[in-house]
Amino acid sequence: MNQFLLLQATLAFGLLSAAEEPTDFIRFVEEETSDSLQTAVVSYESPQKVKVDLVGAIHIADKAYFDALNIRFKGYEAVLYELVGPAIEERNKPEVMKEAQKLQWVGQLQAMMKDALKLTGQLEGIDYNAKNFVHADMNMSQFTKTQDQKQESFLTLYLKASQAQKAANEKRGVSSDAAGMVMLLKVLTMKDSSTELKRMIAQEFDSVEDIMAGIESGDGTVLVGERNRVALEVMDQQIASGKKHLAIFYGAAHLADMEQRLLKKGWKRTQINWLKAWDLPREK
Repeated sequence: MNQFLLLQATLAFGLLSAAEEPTDFIRFVEEETSDSLQTAVVSYESPQKVKVDLVGAIHIADKAYFDALNIRFKGYEAVLYELVGPAIEERNKPEVMKEAQKLQWVGQLQAMMKDALKLTGQLEGIDYNAKNFVHADMNMSQFTKTQDQKQESFLTLYLKASQAQKAANEKRGVSSDAAGMVMLLKVLTMKDSSTELKRMIAQEFDSVEDIMAGIESGDGTVLVGERNRVALEVMDQQIASGKKHLAIFYGAAHLADMEQRLLKKGWKRTQINWLKAWDLPREK
C-alpha cells in the first residue's frame, strides 16, 4: 500500500530492554472460514504492584469490538484516553469547538473511511462519559507548540513514513506500489468490496509496528512519542492519587513506544489478550 495511504490509515484508526521481545499490539489473523484484524490488551505490573493495561485501539472498527471494550472498561479504576484537545465533556463549548477545527480533517478522514469500510467510529462506539474515563493527551495549544519546537509537520511525517515503509516492505518482501494498485482495483470490483478492502488494509497493519519504529527513530515525534509522555504523566498522577488498576486506551500504533517507556520505569509485562476489531468472513 502507498505509504501516504498507510500514514492516513494510521491516523484514522496507534524498543525494549534486551531481556524482553517487543510486543505486537496489532495483528492480522488468517483462519479457515474468516480472517480478522486484532488488537492487544497487554497487562503490566509495577514494583509497587500497581496494574496497568495498554489497550490498543483501532479508531474505526466493528460495533461489537467497541461494545466489548465498554464492558471491559467498567473493571478499571481509571481509563486514560487519547484525544488531542480538551476532554470530551468540554468539547461543546464554543471556544473549544473553534480550536478543534484545526484537526477537523482527521475526523473527516475517519468518517470517509468508516463509511467506505462499513465500520463504526470510535467516538460513536465508546462511552467517553463513563465516570472512570480520564483525559490523558495534549491540548491543542501543547500539540501545536511542541510541533513548532520540533519543526514537525505532515510533510516531515510523510517523509519519515515513506522511508520507514520502504524498509518494512524490503523486510517483508512486499511488491511494488504498482502491483498494490492492481490489487486495489481488483478488490474494488469484487462482490463484497468493503470486506475485501478491509482485508487488504488489515494485512498492511501487520507492518505498523515496524513503520512506527522508523517514524519514531531519532528524537521521536509529537504525534506519538510526546503524546505518550503526556499520557504516562497522567498515569503517574492517577497512581499518586491512590489508583491501583488502570487502563491506557490509545491507538495501537502508540503502544510499542509506550511499552518501552513502562519497561524502562521497571514495569513487567504479565499477560497478553487479543480482541477482534474487524471480522473478515471469506466469500463462499
